[in-house]
Amino acid sequence: MKKQNIQNSNYLQREKNFLNTITSEDTFQVIVGNDNSSSLLLWQDEYYMDAYLNSSQKTIRLSKVSTIELLKWIKENHQEILFSIHPVFGQESFNLTSEELTKKVIENMESDGDFYDTLRKNNLL
Repeated sequence: MKKQNIQNSNYLQREKNFLNTITSEDTFQVIVGNDNSSSLLLWQDEYYMDAYLNSSQKTIRLSKVSTIELLKWIKENHQEILFSIHPVFGQESFNLTSEELTKKVIENMESDGDFYDTLRKNNLL
């Protein structure tokens, strides 16, 4: 039931849930979708991704990566990319730039000392 409530919530609540989940020690991963549009689609778990895929009827290439690997890829990829956080088909969703996404993820991770060490070790700070 909680997942349905998040799925039906407004964008800011979905974004907050996304950031908390992908920086959680239990999860620490992100699902990246590429539908050949100008932005990459990001989800925190398969439930939300499946809901989008079933509704959108688009062909989307999917990858599951650790949160650190995503941050490293963004840093090493010197082009500006837009990211759609927890998109829900038919609902408003905003795009974040690479810089905005990285900043939000790192801010969420910095509250945990272990993750801060991991960020520093991977030259992400």
